[in-house]
Amino acid sequence: MISATIGNAGSISDFYIISDVSIQTVGGGWAGFGYGAVNGYPGASADIGKMGVPTHIKGTWSKGWYDEDEITYFRIDAPIDSELAEKKMRTLQNYYENHERKNGVMQVVVDEERIQVMFTKKCHEPYDDCAPAENSNPQRWVVKSPTGHTDVVVLFDGKGESSPMPFQE
Repeated sequence: MISATIGNAGSISDFYIISDVSIQTVGGGWAGFGYGAVNGYPGASADIGKMGVPTHIKGTWSKGWYDEDEITYFRIDAPIDSELAEKKMRTLQNYYENHERKNGVMQVVVDEERIQVMFTKKCHEPYDDCAPAENSNPQRWVVKSPTGHTDVVVLFDGKGESSPMPFQE
């Protein structure tokens, strides 16, 4: 079974509050990525148990700090194509010729209304041998992370709705 045991929540630009973003897996469980104040990628990190293939994302985040005049609020409630997500996760699982990291890292990354879910095996050159196996990425799903330091597969790339005021529950 392909899984992630660590979660990251971060941003591509600026300061954000990731308050209650959660991802549901095909098994029905939920993993939370509401790590609070973040600035940068990969952002905050926490143990998420053993998370499998994602199938749904929901939650809220905001751009800016609470003491600023202008804060923009965002939310999303959307399905994730779990069949495609699993294929991408398997591609990364089998991508490296020699890198043997057992579990991966699930990442939630925001930038304004855009929210992405990425999966990585955290292979870091020069500490790890990150050479890809021959013909291991025929669909070109494995790409560089936002900082260019690791390889990721993007499991979800969507846009939430935005508001100048917090959303009502």
